[in-house]
Amino acid sequence: MAGHHIPYVAQSIATNNFKDLYEKAEKAIYTKGPAFLNVMAPCPRGWGYPTDMSMQINKLAVDTCYWPLYEVVDGVYHITYKPAKKLPVEEFLKPQKRFKHMFKPGNEWMIEEFQKIVDTRWQELLDLEEMTNKNKEQ
Repeated sequence: MAGHHIPYVAQSIATNNFKDLYEKAEKAIYTKGPAFLNVMAPCPRGWGYPTDMSMQINKLAVDTCYWPLYEVVDGVYHITYKPAKKLPVEEFLKPQKRFKHMFKPGNEWMIEEFQKIVDTRWQELLDLEEMTNKNKEQ
């Protein structure tokens, strides 16, 4: 969406960090022109984890950088949460039955590839934040 020059684009989570979601929703509502808010809302039944783990699943999603929290305001990227200690993506995958096949012997490569993708995307986001903020300062 940010590539289409929408004035406000953001990513948040539905539970665990209501302040982040509230602030981004407010910005989206009051942005002149179009806005897009991408919100992860885990599904206990479909994803195969106990309902009481919803908050933990969201926390793991952001702490592994599988689902980074960020916003793009007029083309300038701002990461709104950077984990103090980035966890391996396997921590997010393991409690969910939809990924159980990845933990069978011989499938270790799947988790390794998944981790590479998450790390690459996280680095790309960090780079976009640095580049767009540098351009803004000049």
